[in-house]
Amino acid sequence: MSSMERLAEMGKKVKEDLALRTHPLGVKFYKSKELDEELEKARRPLRNFNVRMPICQLVNISRTYGWAVATTLEDSYCILGARVMGLIDEVPEYLFEDVARFHAKDGETGKAIWEGLEKKCLPPGSTHSILISPLTRMKVQPDVIVMYGTPIQVAKLAKAFTWHGIFPEAVFIGAAACSSISKAHLSGKPQLSVPCAGEVFLGRSEEDEMSIAFPAKLMEDLVTGLEGTKLMFPYPAKFMIYEPRVLSGYRITYKDYEEWKRKRGQEASASSK
Repeated sequence: MSSMERLAEMGKKVKEDLALRTHPLGVKFYKSKELDEELEKARRPLRNFNVRMPICQLVNISRTYGWAVATTLEDSYCILGARVMGLIDEVPEYLFEDVARFHAKDGETGKAIWEGLEKKCLPPGSTHSILISPLTRMKVQPDVIVMYGTPIQVAKLAKAFTWHGIFPEAVFIGAAACSSISKAHLSGKPQLSVPCAGEVFLGRSEEDEMSIAFPAKLMEDLVTGLEGTKLMFPYPAKFMIYEPRVLSGYRITYKDYEEWKRKRGQEASASSK
């Protein structure tokens, strides 16, 4: 079994074991204009749909429809996302200006947001194109794997990493949530992410979803960690064995019944005297 076949098998197992609604994805960064069969076969926004799309929308299309999709700068709708992924050579000053204008109460806060975002970005011009594909159909080794789920499902995935002493990071900037993918690639560590405004309104992520992005080399750790945490963190969650409680005065329990019988017995005994 090849490494990619093994990766696809593990992705399929994780999806089935956790009942994930959408496909686990592989993300491959290409540094130059490379001739790659998978990249050429993938659907591209301009070529196949005659529109430009942000990264978050392509991620959601791929994980929902099961398509392999690819993007370059020319295909990109969101230049902030393109900056995050290293698709642009020069960073226009208006990106910072608009982050401060629309995402922060003042310029100082905007600067702090921008500086936080810059720490999650790939170097400008470092990426020529990006392939995003379900793991089950990917033929090239991905750099990053992305999985979406409910908060509990993603917590279970994160717990699998902590089983090995690998601690996922979570830094919410409030913009460009796709930066969790670039940060996972940069840092080599899993990244937890909740959707930002753009991912909700442009990418159309659901309100009950969040994601985890991690380097593909950690996939084996994820799978063994899921197995190792079954006792401490079962999924689906098992109901604990306990005695329920009801509102005070609502006489529905066995104890109420026993108390009723006791009082009735006392009344019967008193009336017979």
